[in-house]
Amino acid sequence: MSYSTLQKAWESELKEKELQNIPDTLLHEMREYIAALNRTPTDEETLSGQLTKKEKEYANRMLRELTENRLRKIVTREAMGEAIDAQAMTPEEQRLHSNLRQLLTGYRQGADLPEVKEAPAQAKATPPTPAPVKRMKPAPQPVIKPDEVELIVVRFLQPLPAIMGIDMKAYGPFQPEELGTIPAKNAENLIKRGIAKQVEVEP
Repeated sequence: MSYSTLQKAWESELKEKELQNIPDTLLHEMREYIAALNRTPTDEETLSGQLTKKEKEYANRMLRELTENRLRKIVTREAMGEAIDAQAMTPEEQRLHSNLRQLLTGYRQGADLPEVKEAPAQAKATPPTPAPVKRMKPAPQPVIKPDEVELIVVRFLQPLPAIMGIDMKAYGPFQPEELGTIPAKNAENLIKRGIAKQVEVEP
């Protein structure tokens, strides 16, 4: 049932433009299901092992695409000032949406320019024509493509809420002893803080 439940939610989220209403615990349950799958040893010389390996691959991909699509819809609609059905969001997504709205509101308020008031008519004078100023173009910032981000598998030693990866994708939340695949740069910070430990995956 876990696999079919995940597949149904994944297909619905891909097909529909609006954010789909899912149970509050669905994403958490699917992460637990996949974590258990990832801990299951597989023997590729047996049919059962081959099927388990495929189930792992498909389940991980569907959960990743499900969470990414939901995140993309929330961010896009908030950036465009469009309404979002709060009932369709999980508690984690509602917290993310609230923080995102505060960030965007602060940015928009800070970006407003003060109005320029004209001086009285008698005080006006023709200003000299300023010399053209050559502006240096800022150096282009490197664009991180999702396909170029190195992902590694880690085991979490402490609970961790959902985080935003350097590839602008959402990862987590994670529970102690749960395995997760996250960007290497994010993993380095978590490992240094004693929150996670890298898991060596055999090729």
